Amino acid sequence: MSTDRESVPVSLPSELVRELDELVEEGVFSSRSEALRYGARLVVREERLARLHQSTDQRAREDVRERMDRKRVS
Repeated sequence: MSTDRESVPVSLPSELVRELDELVEEGVFSSRSEALRYGARLVVREERLARLHQSTDQRAREDVRERMDRKRVS
């Protein structure tokens, strides 16, 4: 992952900030920023995975249709 960084202003519900602060206090993360970076990476990873599954599912369906069509023609 790149070491270049950009600052992104973000507003969060107070309760979520309190929960993040608890995680930092417990030593799960070294800072709010680290926790938010971790969360952002998870979101990106999950979205990529969801898109991959969707694409794979679509290709599999198309493959099955093509095979069924070939059987009908034979």
